[in-house]
Amino acid sequence: MKTNFINSVFSSITLLLIAGCASMTQAPSAPPSATVSIREWSAAYYGSATAGKGTLNYNGQRHRFTISGVGVGGAGGQKISATGKVYNLNNLSSFSGTYHGVSRGLTLIEGKMHAKLTNGSGVVMYLAGETEGLASSMGAQAFEVNLTD
Repeated sequence: MKTNFINSVFSSITLLLIAGCASMTQAPSAPPSATVSIREWSAAYYGSATAGKGTLNYNGQRHRFTISGVGVGGAGGQKISATGKVYNLNNLSSFSGTYHGVSRGLTLIEGKMHAKLTNGSGVVMYLAGETEGLASSMGAQAFEVNLTD
């Protein structure tokens, strides 16, 4: 009984936070430095783990990268297909690194997600995508991004 109550409270708080953080994950209207597309998988139960691959389109060239991360907040499992805009990327070497940020999303078989991630070099990624699975997510996350070619 206590576990059901805790899960109900957690779910309610997650939905309120998702609704309240809409503006935090929207990209500015300025032209981006680059674009990205990402496919990743995540699993969560209060904490989360994520792994995937992506493509960075920068200065007319495509660069592949890996992404993996951990976070707090959320429950369930999902596959994520996201695209996004990258800002403040002045040279390719600034793209790799540890990104911190917030994400929000709700997946009931199919859903949507939004995230804003920033690395130590000031590079910012705004992501939006489609999800498949059964999950809710809202919380702080850290991702390791590494160019592979």
